[in-house]
Amino acid sequence: MTESHTKLLDLLGKNISFSVVRSDEIMQFFPNGILESGTVEAVLIHVSGNHEILVGDVFYSLNEIEMK
Repeated sequence: MTESHTKLLDLLGKNISFSVVRSDEIMQFFPNGILESGTVEAVLIHVSGNHEILVGDVFYSLNEIEMK
């Protein structure tokens, strides 16, 4: 397991805050993205490298969030 995966797994069970970066249309109204926070309940590690985290009942792709 690589260093980046280890850091991702370290998020499990932790409270985090992050900004969700969505489409350009949404960014017109929310230039800093949509602020979310919660406990990381699961981590999906994809072979493609597009990993996801589960916060609440929503999976967020790591390429669409910015950690705060």
